Amino acid sequence: MISPIFDYLGTAAFALSGATLGMQKKMDIFGVSMLALATAVGGGMIRDVLVGNTPPASLRDPIYILISLAAVFALALLSRTLRRTPRRRQLSLLLFHLSDTFGLASFTVTGAVVGLAADSHSQFLLPIVLGMMTACGGGVIRDICALRIPIIFRHEVYASASLAGGIVFCLARPWLSLHQVGLLTFLVVLTVRLPAIYYKWELPRPTGRPAKRRSI
Repeated sequence: MISPIFDYLGTAAFALSGATLGMQKKMDIFGVSMLALATAVGGGMIRDVLVGNTPPASLRDPIYILISLAAVFALALLSRTLRRTPRRRQLSLLLFHLSDTFGLASFTVTGAVVGLAADSHSQFLLPIVLGMMTACGGGVIRDICALRIPIIFRHEVYASASLAGGIVFCLARPWLSLHQVGLLTFLVVLTVRLPAIYYKWELPRPTGRPAKRRSI
């Protein structure tokens, strides 16, 4: 089944992004762990509640919490190793963006799969919406807990990358197997999001004024 593969990958990736932000905010180990967990399972919890899958999967299967805590432990070891590296801040920013992007792509797939399974008659709306909520929900919780404006409301091409993946998922589903369409969706999100980070693409603003960019 495709969903657990992307579930585990997304959980690990988002846990890393949450833990990275927590360390940048100088949180203690408990704070870093809680931020990692909130990022990793927050979107999935919102998704499960919306489709009536309660208790949420992350509270029924300990694997999600274990993956998240393992990611925190691995990042703590890596942080100690890189502490004296001159480009430590740049590496931290790179890790944040990469892990956040892989989490976004993975959870877009899992959310769309759950949406399709929840209502086979909803070929577009439910898979697309659940894909975006699963992919973006944890990041919103993470940013609010870290006292930041959520990334989806700022300058980033972020939720729109998930939206593009969800649309491709729905369009390709009648023609491809679930494994193929899941991989295609994953690659589409990466293809939109990674260049957007590198080239600093932004969505249009009503004010016409560019936003001030933050490191993380």
